[in-house]
Amino acid sequence: MISAHIIESPVFGAITPQGLSGGVKVLILMLKDDSFVYNMSNCGDNCAKWILQIAEKKDLTVYLQHIMRFTGEFEIKIMNTGKIVHNPTEYVTGLLEAEAMQNEG
Repeated sequence: MISAHIIESPVFGAITPQGLSGGVKVLILMLKDDSFVYNMSNCGDNCAKWILQIAEKKDLTVYLQHIMRFTGEFEIKIMNTGKIVHNPTEYVTGLLEAEAMQNEG
């Protein structure tokens, strides 16, 4: 960091916080502040691996309105159903089950 208002990036050079993507801002908050349920709907699929890496270090609760492309093996609990999923196939199936439960009322 160059100053309180400028970040030195090895890729982009000097950048202000306003120049960071919404996804990067949410990832930084997830890493540094445990006081929120984070809305991941503003994050692209490129954030998926970072969400999982942060979740390996701390207990996260996130809100997600779309199917994010998580890859490999992981452990995610779908709060709507309580089901724990371990891979992309289980994850998508679990989300579809949660959506069906919601649609049933």
